[in-house]
Amino acid sequence: PFSNVYFTGIIRDEEGQKMSKSLGNSPNPLDLFEKYGADAVRVSILMIAPQGLDILFSENKLEQGRNFMNKLWNSARFILMNMEDELPPILNDKNKLKLDSTDQWILSKLNRTMHEVDHAYEKYKMNEAIRKVYDFIWADFCDWYIEFAKTRFYGDDMEDRAIAQSVSVYVMREVLKLLHPYCPFITEELWAHFKTSDEGMMISTPWPTADSNMIKDNIENEIQILMDVISTVRNIRASLNVSPGKEANLTIRGEDDICNALLKHKDYLRRLAKLDEIQLGKEQKKPPKSATAVIKGLELFVPLAGLIDINKEIGRL
Repeated sequence: PFSNVYFTGIIRDEEGQKMSKSLGNSPNPLDLFEKYGADAVRVSILMIAPQGLDILFSENKLEQGRNFMNKLWNSARFILMNMEDELPPILNDKNKLKLDSTDQWILSKLNRTMHEVDHAYEKYKMNEAIRKVYDFIWADFCDWYIEFAKTRFYGDDMEDRAIAQSVSVYVMREVLKLLHPYCPFITEELWAHFKTSDEGMMISTPWPTADSNMIKDNIENEIQILMDVISTVRNIRASLNVSPGKEANLTIRGEDDICNALLKHKDYLRRLAKLDEIQLGKEQKKPPKSATAVIKGLELFVPLAGLIDINKEIGRL
């Protein structure tokens, strides 16, 4: 009588034994809910439950779900702290024309995630669905987009600030919908702060629909290169113990089209990589005594003179 049958795996302990009260290897779920939160336990179990395989459970794996819930809560709190008394204008076709490249990037990644989540559900791959949402919220939205948006939240351009607020609220609303089936408590609580006056509870809100027109491969590639450059410069600074208060210079040698794309994001490079002078172009020369890195056909040079004690660093190596 059933067109589809889904078999769940068995939850086993770290040694691979089936959990049972007689063996004493089965924790009390209520104790776990009290310690980590019901939503966090549910998310953690889903993330370690690949389709068709048994689950090797250990309590420390629940920390991943708790950390994820904390990340979601803190990002929502940050957005609310940087808004006026009411929600910003709803994202529509009019203000979409004024979107920053990072706005277009996060909306592209969001709609791609929605599409991938729907596909995972169609294949009954529950752990893949939650993993897609987890990666988007943690890495794309919290670690990168909010960092990009801080410049605009704290800036003097009120129109640009309002657009960043609108995009942030829009993305948060959509991810709350994606999370609601397995995180009903925290999403319902946060939804109360992000819903409009004519909307009801989260449980009665329609499931989000991906818009393929919002998925832009070229924008995703452009911002990915920007993030790679920022991450690489940060890694160079960390490996050489450069003081966080010191601004470095950066020279990038590469194809003109990539350099021109990066040139549009000089402000982001300066703020997020702690840079002063930035030079880009196909004919750029390597400055003397520079740390070097190569990413996606780009050569990055960070001059070390005045940045570190070179003789001391040579002695350390």
